[in-house]
Amino acid sequence: MLNNNICQQARLSKDVRFDGKFFTAVLTTGIFCRPICPARAPKEENVRYYKNALQAQAAGFRPCKRCLPELAPQTHIPRSIKQLTQALESGSSLTTICENFQLSERQLRRIFIKHYGLPPSKYLHNQKLLLASKLLKTTRLSITEIAFAAGFNSIRRFNEAIKLAYKCTPSAIKKTPREKLITTTSVNIELAYRPPFDWPLMLSFFRLRQLDSVEQVSETHYRRTIEINSTKGWFEVSAITNKLALRLTVQLEDYRYLNQVIIRVRRMFDLDADMLVIHQYLSHHLQLKMVIKQYPGLRLPGCWDKFEFSIRAILGQQISVKAATTLANRISVKYGDKALANPFGLTHIFPNQKELINVDYQNIGLTKSRISTLHNWLDFYLEHSDILSCYSSIEALEKQLITIKGIGPWTVNYLAMRGLSDPDAFPSADLGIIKALTMNDKKLSNKDILALSEQWRPWRAYAAIYLWYSLGH
Repeated sequence: MLNNNICQQARLSKDVRFDGKFFTAVLTTGIFCRPICPARAPKEENVRYYKNALQAQAAGFRPCKRCLPELAPQTHIPRSIKQLTQALESGSSLTTICENFQLSERQLRRIFIKHYGLPPSKYLHNQKLLLASKLLKTTRLSITEIAFAAGFNSIRRFNEAIKLAYKCTPSAIKKTPREKLITTTSVNIELAYRPPFDWPLMLSFFRLRQLDSVEQVSETHYRRTIEINSTKGWFEVSAITNKLALRLTVQLEDYRYLNQVIIRVRRMFDLDADMLVIHQYLSHHLQLKMVIKQYPGLRLPGCWDKFEFSIRAILGQQISVKAATTLANRISVKYGDKALANPFGLTHIFPNQKELINVDYQNIGLTKSRISTLHNWLDFYLEHSDILSCYSSIEALEKQLITIKGIGPWTVNYLAMRGLSDPDAFPSADLGIIKALTMNDKKLSNKDILALSEQWRPWRAYAAIYLWYSLGH
């Protein structure tokens, strides 16, 4: 429940810490704003508060044209809820989602109303509207491209939905003059976050692990080639000066997959985390408190593709980061498809599961046991392709995956930590974590480390990366 007094104080002071945590709807104007909106603050009696932009829009309010609520940072939601929303936004039907997550439609409806204040159908519709509004206001995509990128199946349906929700046409919302509404080769998207966020530190983490044929990581930019449902493209991410946001530049053969790129990039760079909450929780442990003080903007680096990272996690078993990265790059060059033409000179796309069927992994430096593990994992994954999206808990995922020969608890938890961005994953057997927790030459047993980590739930993955950095990473 929102506390009206706290919301009032936050909006009057334009406190950036509350940006995206609630929205202010104004009865006299019919618009809703972010707490940081530069416009003159309305009187309290004319204000209504909503915990998300979807609720405000569903109540009949239009997004403000000054503060652009569509660009507000998103709030952290539990992993289990995020799995449901991502399945819904990816196009899965309610029936399929219920089957995959073993829920009834009534349970699914109740979950969405509890967390978003809207049933699934209204959640999805308003999400499409907000994305469309964001793209209309901030990109040079044509209106036709925006309609399909936002998830609408026809231009007519798109126009009707925009007119009904915003009382104007799409072209009236779009800032670019009508004569300039041409198809563009790339599009820029603003991705907001809440501070603190150390972008150079995030880049340094990825730079140590970059695949030269697929990725390019400089001191200011991250770039890579991508493919979604046979649609090729590339993207570039950089910081926006004097703004709490990253700039995402994307080029795709088909822009109807643009929202999937946005979702993945937000997860990859952990943009939805509320670091102040996480820091407050973990700082009860003195060692973690010291690391947080030294690296306040350190976040949990994710990945672009879950399957790709599963391969990289297996390659990383018991060898150095540099060696594992070299092997992964050899796989991308030997088995990956050619990349879409890009200005960065990147040549390949990391191979998907279909492209790795029946490959022999010969002459790239892999041991027979590692090759066997890769084959075992691929055979399992092809039969259980939803397992990385529909697992109930990290313990349940670990129990299922360690039945695969060659995969142990470390691999599962590292995969969940960085590949699935599970905030509670914890590779307790990791040598770095063992070393970080060693005091006076006394090593803790795995049982002791797991017992200690209980106090860090549900943020054990953050505790893990802080422990790594405590070694002077």
